[in-house]
Amino acid sequence: MSDTLHPDELFYVAPGEAPPPRRPPALTVGLLGWLRANLFSSPMNTALTVITLVVVGWFFVGTAAWALHDAEWTVITSNLRLMLVGQYDPAQLWRVNLLAVVLLFLCGISLTLWAKMARSVLLTLVIVILFMVIIPIGAGQLPPPSIRFLVMPERTPAPMVFTGSEGDSISVEVEPINQADATAARPVFVGFIENTAGLSNSRSVWNDVKAKATSGAIDLSQYDLAMTVKLVDAEGTTLAEAAATASEPRAQLAATLTDDGWYGIIVELDEASSAGYAWVRLDGVYTFTTQADVLAARLNQYGPVPAVICPSAAACRQPAERDLRFEGARSLEAYLSVQLSPFIQAVFVPFVMGTVLVLGGSWFGYEVKRRNSDWAKSVSRIVVFSWVVLLPVSWFVLRGIEGAVTLPLVSTATWGGLLLTLVLTVVAIVFAFPLGVLLALGRWSSLSIVSAAATLFIEVVRGVPLITILFFAKLVVPFFISASADIDQVIRMMIGLTLFTAAYIAEIVRGGLQIVPHGQLEAAHALGLSGLHTTRLIVLPQALRAVIPAIMSQFVSLFKDTTLVSIVGLFELLGIIDFIVNGQQQYRGLQREAYIFVGIIYFVISFGMSTVSRWIERTGVGAARR
Repeated sequence: MSDTLHPDELFYVAPGEAPPPRRPPALTVGLLGWLRANLFSSPMNTALTVITLVVVGWFFVGTAAWALHDAEWTVITSNLRLMLVGQYDPAQLWRVNLLAVVLLFLCGISLTLWAKMARSVLLTLVIVILFMVIIPIGAGQLPPPSIRFLVMPERTPAPMVFTGSEGDSISVEVEPINQADATAARPVFVGFIENTAGLSNSRSVWNDVKAKATSGAIDLSQYDLAMTVKLVDAEGTTLAEAAATASEPRAQLAATLTDDGWYGIIVELDEASSAGYAWVRLDGVYTFTTQADVLAARLNQYGPVPAVICPSAAACRQPAERDLRFEGARSLEAYLSVQLSPFIQAVFVPFVMGTVLVLGGSWFGYEVKRRNSDWAKSVSRIVVFSWVVLLPVSWFVLRGIEGAVTLPLVSTATWGGLLLTLVLTVVAIVFAFPLGVLLALGRWSSLSIVSAAATLFIEVVRGVPLITILFFAKLVVPFFISASADIDQVIRMMIGLTLFTAAYIAEIVRGGLQIVPHGQLEAAHALGLSGLHTTRLIVLPQALRAVIPAIMSQFVSLFKDTTLVSIVGLFELLGIIDFIVNGQQQYRGLQREAYIFVGIIYFVISFGMSTVSRWIERTGVGAARR
């Protein structure tokens, strides 16, 4: 065997043609590869994945079916202003709007100067706005669901007054109730039922009739209910009428409206009527919310309700959503037109204006940053100063000054809803963070008296629940300190939340202080740095950077803990919801819808705070300098 290598074995000669391309295995890359590696990597993981998908799918399908078919979301649209600002003076709401404009514009500038607005955010905003435009337009082309109110011999029904536009088609039908209808397990109709406050509304009377018919207490086979149904205009002119008799209990009328204005459905009972119940069904009549701006717009467009149809507010009724209850399985079309479209119409203009302000601020910051770096630094300093002074200025703008004409005093007792929740959260965060840092440094101090005082405060506050501190601030402190009785209850709650949060922040920061190596402190002393400079330049930057997630988690908990102030008499977001669904009879069956909406709001804001926390960790003061 020769030990000499052939020249071809000493060198690599590339082939004249490249090898044919080969695709990677389909089950190792892409979506299939990710699914196989993360969800179906073993028989146990496959079984857990399948079980989880079944449970999540079952929950999602059930929730979606309930939200579309059975849920009554009009409680949100009709009480949107209460949920946002509580009982804040409607004439002074421009203050809240002004602060919202400034806040959104500053957010837009800050996103550009200190962060990069992702394209996905802009794309999401565009898609949301498009849907908010398409849904109301499409829902406006759908016919409104039927509206029913009950007629019986014991009382003459009040006129149903509504507004209509030229060309609208209105139809009315009398539907007699027989024994089979009353004893049916499910309602035989789909649409709205008049459900005004009190026990004499159609919903309450129908429940009593149904219960008596089911138990055999009444027999609906005997029917002797004669009536005349009229459609009249604002001048009282009869446009159409139909008569129902005992022998022909069903009656129908239809008409096309000739003008924009007020109309009424008047039911006149025959004096000889003695037995029976019937529904009067209206088709083509649109419901409306009872928000102050909606009512003002109706009065501005159509004028006051004509006295010829409605002599007084108590002598007639209108198709207001708070006075109606949807019955039966709702179709997707009805869901869009009745539930989603009114809500989107209510929030569309504020949402678009807010989006424009954020994008306008971002564009301004982008132009500043692109053209001149020195100018960008100056604008950045102005933005920082604006954020610093925004809190005290906002307080004076929202509360006002006693005796002032431009900014009259608005008592904090009228603040509520999301406004009060955000005010409590922001004030507590702004003051609790520096106080917590000072308490942590005090407990870390080498001075025994300072350390003992800080430790005592932290352990006492952390040893009692938050609700105890809030009750202490409301009841006990004014008992011992008479001067504190004149302090607004909102301010006392702010103080209680601030002290409670500061104690937990102090322990979080103390944990961060312990990660700083002792050798760095010795090196700082060797370089001649004072204790203050060592703490400010070496210790705190590292300690705070390490505990950013824990601090933000505490802030999120604080935001959710503000719900406890409802127990001491303040109507923040959760408290105002409890006031709406338990204090108003027509909303008492809608607790689930109201609390789900509040839960969505809390989730969105908490998720936003967590997103800010992750951004701070990746950039700016949260990122380690390399």
